[in-house]
Amino acid sequence: MFFQRSCLAVLFFAGPALAASGGEAPTLRARAAMTRLPLHFEENRGQWNSEVLYAARSGSGTLFLTARGPAVAAAPGQDGAVRRVDISLLRGNPSPKVEPLDRLPARTDYFTGGRSRWRTGVSQYAKIAYRSVYQGIDIVYYGNPDQLEYDLLLRPGADPRAIRWQFRGADRIEITAAGDLRVERAGAAFVQQRPVVYQDDPRTGQRRTVGGRYRMAGRDTVGVDVSDFDRSRALVIDPVLNYASFIGGSSTDIINAVTAGADGLIYVAGYTTSNDLQPTYNGVNGGITGGKDVFVAAFDPNRYGGQSLRYLTYLGGGRDDSATAIAVDAKGNIYIAGNTNSSDFPLTGNSVQTALALGTTASVFNADAFVALISQSNGLLYSTYFGGTGDELPYGLGLDSRGFIYVGGTTTSTDLPVTSNAYQAVSWGPSDMFFLKLDLNATSPAYASYLGGEDREDGRGLAVAPSGLVYFAASTLSTEFPTAGFVYQNNPAGTENLVIGVMDMTQSGNASLKYATYFGGSLIDEVRQVTLDAQGRLLVAGWTVSPDFPVTATAMRSHYGGSGNGFVVRVNPSAPPSKFLEYGTFVGGSGGDVAYAVTSDAAGAIYVAGYTLSPDFPITADALQPQFGNGAEAFLVKFNPAVTGAAALLYGTYIGAGGFHVSTGVAVAPDGSMYTGGYTTDALDGIAPVRDAAYQPGFNGGFTDGFVVSVK
Repeated sequence: MFFQRSCLAVLFFAGPALAASGGEAPTLRARAAMTRLPLHFEENRGQWNSEVLYAARSGSGTLFLTARGPAVAAAPGQDGAVRRVDISLLRGNPSPKVEPLDRLPARTDYFTGGRSRWRTGVSQYAKIAYRSVYQGIDIVYYGNPDQLEYDLLLRPGADPRAIRWQFRGADRIEITAAGDLRVERAGAAFVQQRPVVYQDDPRTGQRRTVGGRYRMAGRDTVGVDVSDFDRSRALVIDPVLNYASFIGGSSTDIINAVTAGADGLIYVAGYTTSNDLQPTYNGVNGGITGGKDVFVAAFDPNRYGGQSLRYLTYLGGGRDDSATAIAVDAKGNIYIAGNTNSSDFPLTGNSVQTALALGTTASVFNADAFVALISQSNGLLYSTYFGGTGDELPYGLGLDSRGFIYVGGTTTSTDLPVTSNAYQAVSWGPSDMFFLKLDLNATSPAYASYLGGEDREDGRGLAVAPSGLVYFAASTLSTEFPTAGFVYQNNPAGTENLVIGVMDMTQSGNASLKYATYFGGSLIDEVRQVTLDAQGRLLVAGWTVSPDFPVTATAMRSHYGGSGNGFVVRVNPSAPPSKFLEYGTFVGGSGGDVAYAVTSDAAGAIYVAGYTLSPDFPITADALQPQFGNGAEAFLVKFNPAVTGAAALLYGTYIGAGGFHVSTGVAVAPDGSMYTGGYTTDALDGIAPVRDAAYQPGFNGGFTDGFVVSVK
């Protein structure tokens, strides 16, 4: 059986945008919220002309389902004209059986005009099926906000080459460089996103990608080409890009951290030297106050244009401030950590350190850590400095089930304000890891400690279990890093290796360090992020130039690429050494790759983002950008660690062509959407929603802009 999924995104441009006065803003916001209600199909009982069988309304227009197929009508423009495109199946069944599916409990009443025109109890449905539109082919229409989706279901023996869409009333039809089908009508644009095809084996659960693309079959007619597939199995087209946007001003803008909220928003944090970002009305600061300031933003990938930006604020003092880590709680409160050398960084009354520790003679390159809590409705709820007279770089931040905040990173300070229960009270090398545990209701830390050996450590990863156990990873040059527990590797194998461990900050002194081991190959290995999967297992991502970096026989990629590769490992610190490494794989190609971020979903799939210089980086046929652009390209991959070899790859794409593009974070939304963000020196070529649906559709200038991308 052949199963094709496609999507028709309806994007309307009915004239120039108008700036609203303050008194009009509540009305405009309410209208914007209503346009994002889920689509439902309403039966026609006389409220439309007789050709209409069912219709779905959106704030941008109406989707009519007739006996011949859908018709898309934009809301009238300023000239009062209705922009309509009829979509039919050429040489298809002129009288298919139309069947409503999934009746909804809601009903619609119409009390307009005389009583004879009233309609009550009009039924609503989630889906409408057209049976036997071609021989052996059905179509099921359904929808998300402002987005009509449909499945083509081909029974055994049906031929996908029979499918021809005809767009009547269109002014222009084109297949974009990204493979989308774009149909224009008098200022309205209808975008049918590129077909993405795969097959699942019901016996093994393995997924095989199948190629699919649109093909012009006439002036107003489009077909679909599908590569060879197993006609005894279902074939699915999925995923589609549903949001992408730049964010930046006229100078430098960097996204350092990305996360997903339970509300489905994409949350990002970083720094900016641009003074022309446009913060939202509920932001903490409305403008830049120093050389560079923190910025924090939240995007709704289910909204288009300016309405997709839900929150944006500056935060900082008179010098330089940068956010490097972010977390969001169930209420949508935003926690950030970063560093600052601003003596006037905004603080709250319950700070654990109320003054910058750098001193007046400190280098401008030194900075203390800061931790802040922002409410999207009530502003800055908490902030504090933390540091000594050296430099603090916090890279990890997490929350436990009791509301404690945990921060970890790297310090060069010899006078860090540690607590009496610290594991390590003094610095042992030129740089050490540091750990901080905060109670928002206390004015002193619950725990603060160094951790390191006789040489340099770079603490880049921290993940917090609900119980409060803190999992960490760092890169080290030390040969005497303190180890604990069932050590997997007692000594470093290379010049720079990883250390992986667990801290229990409810304990004191030596009891705080529950586990620590060396890990790595014979050359250089560096960590970039750690996270816990749904089963509480520790995932570590980074990059290596060690050909013998530890990977498992079940790896997605077991061979080293030759110029440095990304890596992902899953480890169990509570297991004996023989079972510590549960999974390990290289990520990349032959040109050099760095895995900056890692996360996973409830099913165990692993998501990795970073950047690559490899023209042979592993991508899939449904990639947003399938071709290497001869630059430093961001990447996003999803794979199944339960499957061995190349078949484990579920999704892989480049992001950006030419220039320099880096994904610094990755997250998974509750609906399964993949989020990534980072920074770029130029355009994200080939990513259509950056032009069509973005908060900011283009690169704004300066050295870099931030970017966010959502794929589902």
